[in-house]
Amino acid sequence: MFVKKLVEKATRKHNGGGGINGLKAEEVRPRLVFHYGVPPESSSLAYDPIQHILAISTRNGVIKLLGKDNSQALLQSEAASPSKFMQFMENQGILLNVTSHNHIEVWNIDKKQVTHVHIFNEEITSFVVVQQSFYIYVGDCLGNVTVLKLDNTLQCLVKMPYKIPPSESCGTQTEADSDTAVIFSSPQPLAESKRVLIIFRNGLISLWGIQESKVLLVAGGNAQHSSQEPKLVVSASWACVFGSKVVVGYSSGDIFLWAIPVFLDHNSEALRNHKDSYASQNVPLLKLNLGYKMDKVPIVSLRWFAHDESSGHLYVNGFSDSGSSHSFQVIIINESTQTRTIKLVLPLTEPCLGMEIVSCFSNQSKNKQNTLVLLLRSGRLCLYDDSAIEQYLLHCQSKSPPTLPKQFMVTLPFGDSRITAAKLYIGPSSPVEEDHILLPNKYSSLFSINMKEKDGSRRSSAHFSGFSKAKNLLVTGHVDGAINFWDASCPLLFPLLSIEQQFNESCASSTAPVTSLHFDVSSHILVSGDQSGSIRIFIFKKLQETSESIFSFLQAKQGDNYTVHNVNLKGAIMSISMNMDSKLLAVGTDKGYVSVIQMEGTTILYQKQIPGQVYSGIMSLQFVNHGQNGSENSILLVGMEDSSVLALEEDSGHALSANPVKTKKTCKALLMHILDASPNGVCTSDCVDTSKQSYSKQLMQKQPLVLICSENAIRLYALSHVLQGIKKVYSKKKLDGSCYYASIIHGSSLDVGLALVFSCGKMEIRSLLDLAVLNEVSLRGLTYPTLKSPPNANSIFCVSSEGEILLVNGDQALLFISVLSHREIYRHLEYITNVYMEGLAPQEGTSCMKNPQKERKKGIFGMVVKDLKGNKTKHGKENDADDSSISEELSALFSTVNFLHSDETRCSSVVNNEDVELDIDDIDLEDTKEKHKGLNLAVLDKQKLGKKLHALKGTVGKLKLNIEEKMNSRKDKHEEEKDISAVDKIKQKYGYATNDESNTVKMAESKLRENVIKLKAIGLRTSEMQNTAQTFSSLAKELLQSTQGSKST
Repeated sequence: MFVKKLVEKATRKHNGGGGINGLKAEEVRPRLVFHYGVPPESSSLAYDPIQHILAISTRNGVIKLLGKDNSQALLQSEAASPSKFMQFMENQGILLNVTSHNHIEVWNIDKKQVTHVHIFNEEITSFVVVQQSFYIYVGDCLGNVTVLKLDNTLQCLVKMPYKIPPSESCGTQTEADSDTAVIFSSPQPLAESKRVLIIFRNGLISLWGIQESKVLLVAGGNAQHSSQEPKLVVSASWACVFGSKVVVGYSSGDIFLWAIPVFLDHNSEALRNHKDSYASQNVPLLKLNLGYKMDKVPIVSLRWFAHDESSGHLYVNGFSDSGSSHSFQVIIINESTQTRTIKLVLPLTEPCLGMEIVSCFSNQSKNKQNTLVLLLRSGRLCLYDDSAIEQYLLHCQSKSPPTLPKQFMVTLPFGDSRITAAKLYIGPSSPVEEDHILLPNKYSSLFSINMKEKDGSRRSSAHFSGFSKAKNLLVTGHVDGAINFWDASCPLLFPLLSIEQQFNESCASSTAPVTSLHFDVSSHILVSGDQSGSIRIFIFKKLQETSESIFSFLQAKQGDNYTVHNVNLKGAIMSISMNMDSKLLAVGTDKGYVSVIQMEGTTILYQKQIPGQVYSGIMSLQFVNHGQNGSENSILLVGMEDSSVLALEEDSGHALSANPVKTKKTCKALLMHILDASPNGVCTSDCVDTSKQSYSKQLMQKQPLVLICSENAIRLYALSHVLQGIKKVYSKKKLDGSCYYASIIHGSSLDVGLALVFSCGKMEIRSLLDLAVLNEVSLRGLTYPTLKSPPNANSIFCVSSEGEILLVNGDQALLFISVLSHREIYRHLEYITNVYMEGLAPQEGTSCMKNPQKERKKGIFGMVVKDLKGNKTKHGKENDADDSSISEELSALFSTVNFLHSDETRCSSVVNNEDVELDIDDIDLEDTKEKHKGLNLAVLDKQKLGKKLHALKGTVGKLKLNIEEKMNSRKDKHEEEKDISAVDKIKQKYGYATNDESNTVKMAESKLRENVIKLKAIGLRTSEMQNTAQTFSSLAKELLQSTQGSKST
């Protein structure tokens, strides 16, 4: 019953109606339904380790998201700009993308839309998100570090008052002509709310105290390099979970490991329990010699991932601008790195643009598997098992060195080889019950490095319980000659049947690529042609139809449900047509041969070569029954690749005219199709007076037409004139651009339209017969073939008659595009496009830096912590408390102005709206009283201290105004005094302060600066005393519990 419906539907589209009706604008809505795979021209990566989402940005502004269980989504902004930086706000559903125009896009992953675009005035050179908070450090080319905050409610970026200018962060080593662009700005591990490390392009390393708002450490810089050529910093990364080491890569190929002190308190007393802290500030702790310096290969990127608290893996990526020299290495960083270097050089054939360590999680698997994902310059993804890399590094210096880790290239899991031909068949709408249950484990994973999982599902036979609910069928031919059948009801595609090309002595090649496919659903006959000229005819056995599925004939055991016949022809197969009434098969090759084969017995009825001008291939073949003046003839219409059309007698192959219908200028043809509206399936051409002006319109309405679409134009011919060889075009439309694919589509009311795809990525939908543009859409992120490309290279299109388009972009991506707006035909779209899972709790070990317990002062409490370290405790609430405390501390610090502008320092402040006469001597914060033992937390209130500090800052302007007024009054008096020196008179004349005035101002400012420092010190001591008290209380409770537990045991 199902097959009968499909056949009737196809018959009505070919034979229905009393006129040719074109599609209407309201019926057309081209849109990308689903994108599967990796987009081309990929340029950078980002990863959310909690949500397990991998983001891939491209050079044309497209961002692809790959989530758990094959969930995928495509993000496209209006501004098609490449990405400079891209980073997730982990587990927040927010992706931040910095474009080449220095615009920061805020993407809502759940809604898949841009919620805000922040325009940055300077060139952004570094971009780091402070995780577990909503703050971002943005470094620019001038050396500034700007703090941005994400307003999670409005989902927009807000610039904070806190800033780090280069005049303060560079310390005393600022060079006027040096490159102070910020390359690296990242919070120090375990001190995210206290310190941030800033590394400039000139090599200067600055450790900035956030609370103190000053530099705590300055190291490096080009001044300390002895070489003539300065070393420019290209990349950097932390190399220790405690934040005591940082590794820096330079443009010269050098890799230095610098020691960063871990401070305990505001007095800048460094932690001395690590020997790294004893290293000199201007001498690196270690110089890694990995071979990059010999060829001066810049170290483009450095990434460090912790293995435990004392060691980790450093991933080093270096390549030159030309790409001639490139190397990707993995080394172990631990205590013995200074004496020996254990490394692994990955054998990459091209430079690497980005890398991430991805945890391959799935809901049906409890095992965690880390995978190294490398983005190559060609845009392809390369995978390595990270555990295999670790095993190699651990045993590479043994007597029997292990084999190199295996490399996996990410390709579409749809067959063992690339798809070269495809046909899509959409079943009619029926009241069959939908299958709303999606089982992700039955689909092959795109990033699987387990070959059994990746290939095993494809080799399953056609015994699948879901046949009765399958709606759509996709048939694909592959470069190795294999043919696969897929259930296309869901865009993930499920394998149904695989037919591998068997070796045949009569065939020229046993593994030639499939170049053409033709499948007749009603007769269950599949015909395939390959590059070697081999034709295979598969005749599937007709079984008793127990279901209304289009796949019922595939349910038999593989190999027993069909018979195959082979025929060898001259040239690669380009086109196939079938006439089931006469049981004839027409085949065209790239050498201009047209062969007509009798399917019963597979004998060649005749073979005819048609000469061409520039292009010699047979682009299209179509059988047609034509009746004229009461007689009916069976005709084979041949569309040449050079846009010429010739009519042959079906039985004999004789040409009906001496010359084919040709264009004035030779151009490559893409499509030939007969437009016919006759009710009985016979194309009739009535005699019409061609001298009348209304002949063209009358002919177009009533006569069968031949549509020829080439790369630059669309032409309509009358079928009667084509049969007679008359070169007369009745309608022509030039195309705006170079078209490389065309197909006929049918609407729900049997209206006809034309789909065109251009090399620029534009898709047009035109109506017939006026050829007007109904709608168009841009398909970004595709690779398109050129005139010199081999057949079936790059993108492969297949279009169903219902306007469903399937685009196969090499072995990297698969695009599902719907043209008509009347219905949605794919299942589970809402599920497979949802990459973000709200409310997901972070799992242990999701970060690249394992967070150990924060360092505490040694003593009896440190010994207690050491004794209790082996006990199993729940740290979830503690971690949440730490995260919230970090966010709160940063919020308090970044909400205040730490450096005033020059114009702001001149403004006066009014306290409580009252003018109060202030003097610098009225401010006294000297701590001269005797200090009592203990800690009075009630007296030390942070909020009161903050208000006092704010009021104190407000008095600065008032104080300076009083001083200026006094100075002005003194100037009037000095004009009458005779004992003024000549130098002071000159200063007064040009508006400069005298010696006494400047001394007074300097004394006031110095006094005020000292008081501000003291207030800050009081606030820091208060917070540390509170932390000490809380630590003492928690440790005492743990000690008591441990003692009680030991007594009970």
